[in-house]
Amino acid sequence: MVCSNGTGEEMLLEMALASLSLLFPAWLIWRAFSTSRQLEQRLARGDASLLNDDRFNIDRVTLGPAGTELIEDVQFVTVQTQPLSIVGEDIHG
Repeated sequence: MVCSNGTGEEMLLEMALASLSLLFPAWLIWRAFSTSRQLEQRLARGDASLLNDDRFNIDRVTLGPAGTELIEDVQFVTVQTQPLSIVGEDIHG
């Protein structure tokens, strides 16, 4: 025997409201995964614009090659590289 306290329309409304209440947490989880994936891709490419991105904050560098030293309160400065020329060598051909 099935007992029902409301009409089918009320039940559909309750189910719709319950589904809507799950959308925000699902969006937050998707956004966290998406941001993490994007950060990993940019790190793999060596994207220097990460240093100035407001969404990410560098607190501490914890991974590095053997012999890496951690220095507190470091200011990062991006430097544009220029081709090197050897003394006595004509670089224009």
